[in-house]
Amino acid sequence: MNAEPARKAGDALHTLAGYQSKARDALRDTVRRIAGLQVENPVQREMIARELGVVLLQAPTAAGKTLILGRTLESLRGAVLGKFAWFWFTPFVGLVEQTKDALSAQCPSLRLREVAKDRTAASTRDGDVFVQTWATVAANNADARKVRRRAEASGSIDDLIGELRDKGFSIGVVIDEAHVNFGTSAQAAAEFYLNVLKPDATILATATPSDEKLESFEREAGIRVESRVVVDRQAVVDAGLNKIGLVLGIVTFGEEDSKLVDPEQAAFAACWARHKKIRNELADRGIAVTPLMLVQVEDQKAGEADPVGRAREKLVQLGVPAAAIKSHTSGKSDPDFHAFAHDPDVEVLIFKVAIATGFDAPRAWTLVSVRPNRGVQFGLQIVGRIMRVHPAVRHLHKTIPLLDNGFVVLTDPELQGGLDAAVAELRAVRESIDTITDHLNVVQFGSGAPLLQDIQAIRGEGPVSIEERAQRIGQLVEQGVLFPSARDETPEFQDRLLKAVDAGATGDLFGDLPIQRPQITDAGSPARSRATLYRLRTDLGLPETMKREELPAIQAAGADFAEMVGREFVKRIPVADYLLPRGKAGELRLRELFQNRSELSERLNVPISAARVDDLAQAAFQFNDQIDPRDLKRSILRALEHFLFWENRRIPKTGCL
Repeated sequence: MNAEPARKAGDALHTLAGYQSKARDALRDTVRRIAGLQVENPVQREMIARELGVVLLQAPTAAGKTLILGRTLESLRGAVLGKFAWFWFTPFVGLVEQTKDALSAQCPSLRLREVAKDRTAASTRDGDVFVQTWATVAANNADARKVRRRAEASGSIDDLIGELRDKGFSIGVVIDEAHVNFGTSAQAAAEFYLNVLKPDATILATATPSDEKLESFEREAGIRVESRVVVDRQAVVDAGLNKIGLVLGIVTFGEEDSKLVDPEQAAFAACWARHKKIRNELADRGIAVTPLMLVQVEDQKAGEADPVGRAREKLVQLGVPAAAIKSHTSGKSDPDFHAFAHDPDVEVLIFKVAIATGFDAPRAWTLVSVRPNRGVQFGLQIVGRIMRVHPAVRHLHKTIPLLDNGFVVLTDPELQGGLDAAVAELRAVRESIDTITDHLNVVQFGSGAPLLQDIQAIRGEGPVSIEERAQRIGQLVEQGVLFPSARDETPEFQDRLLKAVDAGATGDLFGDLPIQRPQITDAGSPARSRATLYRLRTDLGLPETMKREELPAIQAAGADFAEMVGREFVKRIPVADYLLPRGKAGELRLRELFQNRSELSERLNVPISAARVDDLAQAAFQFNDQIDPRDLKRSILRALEHFLFWENRRIPKTGCL
């Protein structure tokens, strides 16, 4: 979900940007046209709802989707034939309150209702909005069972919807963050959508559209997405709501130094350094905003330490105040989760997936991710968390590069594919409005021909006769394009096959590459492949076997061998760098993703990892089973004492030896 910040008492309503007004008008006109068709064709209301009544709003994160949707519902009050009651669904419980805050602040004419407490149809007014998750109404839990069960004070939600229809209300549905579909209870939610809500109009909203997930939604809900309203990112940037660019940082070290540095802590250090630069820039300009750094960690594996605790410990080691670090995960949710977005005392928020979708944090500039799975859809949502422009800095938009760019640090350059793909997809999006209102004016609904034929006319389709279908299927089978079993499929499936063929979805997977067919034996079975054997040539004088040479026993090297190893260990593996207050200098390589432009790299000093040193030391003790590890430890300690004597230092307490 993408909401504007909640309006405090006395704050003015936001004026819609140009692209927001265009999107609102397109959504409003589409719903009005759908409602008009249903009034004119009441017998075919459900068909109109399924075939034409779904519209998708696609807009990048920070475009103000919640504002657009809310103003759309406001503009529909009294503007359609009949009355509408709206049911608004968010994927997560935390987003319910965020949505309510945004709607109450910026859409004051909408009356917000709670389906868990208020299921009375008699008091419903045109434009009322019920905000909840799918789990509230369609899951196997106590809350869902409660709202689906009749009580003395109120009926069930099923009763509410039935009574609203009896009172002449149309049912509208808004599905925010539609890329999440129906959430974890997909089947139960789809059944509730189809059999209970039976909406007359549905508005989907997402920043990360996926054709695969959209098709899945269409199958599960039994509907078709016929209209789309698309907002491109540049329009949001020009309106001052989205940062101009996104800088990706990768920390690299030399081969030897990389053995002593924790790459995760190095990424944390790079992100924290950028966070402090942004904080200082804001303070120098007198802007009372504390930036927020987001840290994404992986899921906890069975038997392993909690990654949230691990990240917190490493951040504290870098000098981040412990009190400034908060965390939120689905397993350990914080009731004040959404307050973190605006709490200046919170500078770092650790999460796994919970805030990847819809978390509204305009003061977030930086993000470091150590989570391995970064697909394009997830990349789009993660990037969206740090691309908003805080209202307090909009007057500086496009003037200060440090504030005009989001900043992402990854631990592994091989894992940036999801971000690159996400940015490429955002760059490719172009503004477009393609709705049924562009087509329906030329079709006379309800005038003679069945409505289904009118819908097919809008799509440029026509009914296919049984004879035509069978003839085409037969021809394609004879041509080898389809298997013979296609003749026995259902008409619906045959139509899908024909559409796939017309769209060019068939053909040889490997083009014109030669294909080697397996040889068939006389018995009709594939012949087994045989290995070719070559006889050993004895005329070349080569031995039949190779001799093995064994090294002499370690003891033969002399009694002071362990001492030699100890001195060499201190010399070659710079454990002393850890014992002394030193770090390792790394290079922070920067690249701006939207322009695909490399920027100047930065030097970064990262503390040496005690765990890495410990691993190296333990491995060194076990390189040869003929050496007693205790002798090695004693010799290394003596070598270190000798080194530190000349450095005039004391040996601090460490766990590496």
